[in-house]
Amino acid sequence: MTQRRRLAAELHRLRTASHRTIEEVAEHLECSSAKISRIENNQVAVRIQDARELLDLYGVQGSRREELLEVVREARKKGWWSRYSDLLEEGAETRLSLEEEAARVLIYENSLVTPLLQTPDYARECLLARTDATLAAVQRHVDLRMERQRILDDPAGLPLTVVLDEAALRRAVGGPDVMSAQFRRLLSDSDRENITLLVLPFSAGPHQAMGFPFSIFEFDGDDPRVVYVEMLERGHVIEGAGDVGRYLAAFEQVRARALDAAQSRRFIENLIGR
Repeated sequence: MTQRRRLAAELHRLRTASHRTIEEVAEHLECSSAKISRIENNQVAVRIQDARELLDLYGVQGSRREELLEVVREARKKGWWSRYSDLLEEGAETRLSLEEEAARVLIYENSLVTPLLQTPDYARECLLARTDATLAAVQRHVDLRMERQRILDDPAGLPLTVVLDEAALRRAVGGPDVMSAQFRRLLSDSDRENITLLVLPFSAGPHQAMGFPFSIFEFDGDDPRVVYVEMLERGHVIEGAGDVGRYLAAFEQVRARALDAAQSRRFIENLIGR
């Protein structure tokens, strides 16, 4: 769980324990109810002064108060992606912070190679198709994606399991040379100890995961899993245990129907040789 998500959940718990409504807290802070709701739903970061007033209202004192205020300070620190803030779509910063803190990530992709495994040329072609931005802006998007991939190169290496629908591999992006280089990149990644790459063939038929691509983030300790769903213009975070469970079941279904790691590797090799 990210610092901001942990803080938002704790502020919600404290308000509930104090038996105060969102409207009562908003009146105390002289702000809108929507602001309190956005803070508790992790849609905005809480300011340090607002945090102090909230903790005063909830009667939090002593070492616990100092611990929470330190979490506020840490949560407001900018991530490495801050220099790309003008490029980030709604929800993208949340996804990046989830990737930074996750212990394991499960990804299902139905139409394109996941950005974490894209080559620069493949990424550039994908971005050019989605935006009318200048070439310089597109290149910054590519740079952002390449920097994002560094999380796989850390000494421990983020454990990553990716199920790629066959459609993602069949879709021509940027011509034969770009696709060939992308396939070779996938083969290279599949050799890494922290990456499991599986291909879901067309022959697997219909399944629960059909629709938008999604990622499941798992954390160490008691922190619950979180799902991030990729939509057309923004990402959507899902945290409810029941909803997360349904996405996990869908992922397990496609993982079970996918080719195994060795078969998936041969499938990609055959695409290069066609």
